[in-house]
Amino acid sequence: MIEPDLTASETDAGTRKVPTQLRARATVDAILQAAESIVTHKGYEYATTNYIAKVAGVSIGTVYQYFPKKEAIIRALIESTIINSCAKMREQLLADLHKPLAHAMPLHVALRLKMHRAHSLVLLRLPKNITKLSTAHEQLTPETFLYTTIHAFFNHHREEIMVENLETAILVCEYLVVGAISRYLQDGSQKITEEEFIEQVSAATVRYLTSSSNPHAKPVTRDQKIIAKS
Repeated sequence: MIEPDLTASETDAGTRKVPTQLRARATVDAILQAAESIVTHKGYEYATTNYIAKVAGVSIGTVYQYFPKKEAIIRALIESTIINSCAKMREQLLADLHKPLAHAMPLHVALRLKMHRAHSLVLLRLPKNITKLSTAHEQLTPETFLYTTIHAFFNHHREEIMVENLETAILVCEYLVVGAISRYLQDGSQKITEEEFIEQVSAATVRYLTSSSNPHAKPVTRDQKIIAKS
């Protein structure tokens, strides 16, 4: 886990000491991992600074060197998790840039499913259930970190994508994939296998992007009509 990029200007936002050396970074990492473990297995109310310090194996004074209160730790945890997740998604998108959408989309959906399963509480449930943290989460959405790469990926596949407004296409795909993953992970019965889920969500997303019958599809050119008839 990569700890958030903390600077002196962020002191008011809940961080005190800036972890610059490897040992300090490891300490912050241990604090964040302890917080995630406690919140995941016991609940948010159990994640007191004292308990976090105990699980992390550090003194309470060490915790306060970096975080003035519990909420600051949780905000840093959310930020760190999102930054790491987005970095992995960027790598996947760039690696699949030259693959057709039908081949690239299942890989992207599979990666997102893996990350959301590993950090479901932090990425999906925690910010929604705790009002005071919702603002921090909204400012660190995957769209913010991934926008440039996602836009480049979609633009590279512009000939395949029939949706006229590329920004709309990106937003709708985000809703489709993340919404489906959230529901799938919440469904304890898991009526379909993971492989089936990835295949179906990917196919639905690709159909939305490439269907000329989409009411928001871009106008079909004369050359495209000729190709379609042939």
